[in-house]
This record gives sequence, C-alpha cells and structure tokens, in this order.
Amino acid sequence: MIRHLLLLLIIPFYTFAEVNLPLQKELIEMEVEDQNIRNKIGEAGWQKPPKALLEKMMQIDKSNTEKLKAIIKKHSWVTTDLVGVNGVGAAFLVIQHSPDMAFKEKMLPYLKKSYLNGEGVSGQQVALLTDRVLTAKGNKQVYGTQADIIEGKVVFHPIEDEVNVDKRRQEMKMPPLDFYLKIMEKMHGIKDHPEIELN
Repeated sequence: MIRHLLLLLIIPFYTFAEVNLPLQKELIEMEVEDQNIRNKIGEAGWQKPPKALLEKMMQIDKSNTEKLKAIIKKHSWVTTDLVGVNGVGAAFLVIQHSPDMAFKEKMLPYLKKSYLNGEGVSGQQVALLTDRVLTAKGNKQVYGTQADIIEGKVVFHPIEDEVNVDKRRQEMKMPPLDFYLKIMEKMHGIKDHPEIELN
C-alpha cells in the first residue's frame, strides 16, 4: 500500500518536470535560422557582406526577438527543466543577437541566475552579454569580450580595471585575454597560431 502511494506521489512530479518538446523545437529552429544566415554572410565575407544578406539577418534577429519575448511572457525565463540545455542555449543566442538593447539588459539578471544554478548558460555567455550591454551604453566592458578589427588589428573596447581582467575571466571559466586575442587573430586570418585549433 505504501509503495503504491509513493508511486502516485512520484509520477506527477516527473510528468511536471518533462521537457516541453514543442517549445524546445521552436527555440532550436530560431537558433538554426540565426546561424544559417550568419554562415551565409561568413561565406560571402564579413568585411564586405552583401546588403541583402545583412537585411535578412536583421529581419531574422528582430523576428526571433519578438518570438522569444512572447515565450518569456508566457513561461518566464526558460530553464533546462522546461526546454533542456539546447533550448536554453538557443534562447541565449537570440538574446545575444537581438537588436533590442533594453531587452538584452532586462534578460541579463535571468541569465546570471541561470548560470549560477547550472541551467545551461555558461560564464562566457554571461560575460558576452554583460560586456555587450555595457559597451552599447558607452561604458567600459569588464571581461574583454568586445573588440573590433581596425586596419588589420584586433582592438578591444576599453576595459574597466584591465589589470584584473584575467582574474574576472577566470571566475567565469574563460581563458586569459591574451589567449582570446590569439583566437580572434586566427579566426579573422590576421595571424596564424598553430597551437590553437578552432572548432
């Protein structure tokens, strides 16, 4: 009798905790669309991308933002319990590429909480969004994730307390700034660093 009672108590919990597959699928489809257009631009060349592709990317980013806002309005911030690690990662990507800076800033505390709770958001993702929000507001970045390519060189946006940037990066499980610079140089074909393999 007790065993049957325990089963009755456990089953509803597991049913409740199941991943929402249709919602997960919707988020992953948004991520695929996001990445497909950026791959096309990458193939054409980010230095001088075709205007039509850039306009398509902006349209996709805007559309994905509105879809994600509707999802969050209904479900609050998505968690691994709700949409799995892949779904959370897809939601982050939409936020990262959203043209709505106020939305990015609003979502930052949720992403930080998700990272601290181990719900599929990485320290690097939190750092990227933090720096993007700060630099967009004209402030110094804190993790050194934001840089431009100027005259064939990687130029970082100003960094707050730059002496301790590697300490902050380490806290977010990120490599030192010098290593990140080498990755950027290799990625953009500025310098070859044979010791670094890009995925």
